[in-house]
Amino acid sequence: MAEIAPFRGIRYNVGAVHLNDVTSPPYDVISPADREYFHRRHPKNVVRLILGQELPEDSAADNRFTRAAAYLEEWIAEGTLVRDPKPALYVHEQHYRFRGAARTVRGFAALVRLHNCADGVILPHENTLAKPKSDLVRLIRATKANLDSVYAVHPDPEHVVDAVLDRVAATPTAGEATDRDGVRHRLWRMEDQAQIGAIVLAMAGRQLVIADGHHRYEASLAYRDEMREREGDPHGDRPYDYIMMTLVNAYSPGVAALPTHRVVRGLPLHAARDMDSRLAEQFDLVGSSRESVLIDMEEYGGRAVGIYRAGRAYIAIPKPGSTSAIPGPPALQALDVSVLHELILGRILGVDAERLRLEENVSYTRDEREAIEAVDRGEAQLAFFLNPIKLEAVLEVAQRGQRMPQKATYFYPKLLSGLVMRRIE
Repeated sequence: MAEIAPFRGIRYNVGAVHLNDVTSPPYDVISPADREYFHRRHPKNVVRLILGQELPEDSAADNRFTRAAAYLEEWIAEGTLVRDPKPALYVHEQHYRFRGAARTVRGFAALVRLHNCADGVILPHENTLAKPKSDLVRLIRATKANLDSVYAVHPDPEHVVDAVLDRVAATPTAGEATDRDGVRHRLWRMEDQAQIGAIVLAMAGRQLVIADGHHRYEASLAYRDEMREREGDPHGDRPYDYIMMTLVNAYSPGVAALPTHRVVRGLPLHAARDMDSRLAEQFDLVGSSRESVLIDMEEYGGRAVGIYRAGRAYIAIPKPGSTSAIPGPPALQALDVSVLHELILGRILGVDAERLRLEENVSYTRDEREAIEAVDRGEAQLAFFLNPIKLEAVLEVAQRGQRMPQKATYFYPKLLSGLVMRRIE
């Protein structure tokens, strides 16, 4: 099963820079405005590595990927970034407030051997989009580094690994930062061989489920295959056979899996106009309001899909038997995101899997107000709202070899980019 190893991490020199100034969210949740903000915040912010600015004069020889590689080399050479002298595991703690209550999530970053999904060792839980993977492969080629960590969960109901992490977290940190959401991130280096050995042994019998970072994982698989073909498929391990992952216990009470809502545009006028009459064949439609639609959805145990169109909010609840037409096991059929993608977007509105993958008609947001305002401004025709997905459902779907639709979950808090990186060498 999962094979993990310590590594020599690359970290910001906390004697030279403040981590608050040089860290950022992962690339895939950085908006254009966020990118500008982090570029302005500090000339050596990690955003220049993971999501550098694109310039009109960019070329094959000079672009955001080649500039990221140059920044990485420059910052290491001058001492802004330092490489730890010994291999370690990196304990990462997130402390935050959610719905008024304090929560803590604690995991660890390690190298994890890459496996094809068919091997059943590292499991995806949702489909991916087309463009991000190609960009990430280009970034790996240029920098020969893992600049962001994949976030994965592992089943540890007895909290064996957590007990080791707790002991490390009682010692002084290697760095701390607070992100713009107010989440406090703390990092420790675990060098003790007995502690590392205990975790390696505990993880050896476990499957991992990717929570966040499917595109990063697929890009690393593609890079591994590319390098193995180039080098004649050498025997033994190579650095590109591993990826940096942050692993969190799926039974941690601090983990929150939030929904990502859908904003739809570019549909034929008749498709949007006739949607309600076609919905009524398979759904009960219940009136709501733009202020209360998410609250009203909670009454239906995660089965309801919220809808907003032209100043009107309402809820669609599947009629008995209607979800049986959704491919996959009952756990997948029961999810509102499956209902939305298969029965509403696919069958009623004609947005098939390929158009979803290419993001031709659908964009994504966590903010229901943003979705509603896009419709009110006439920039979108429809907004669809989803419920949070229970972590148990994520594990069950993944362990059955199935995938949820893309952007099914939003694991919160996000990891903080820039706490630790890794050279593929």
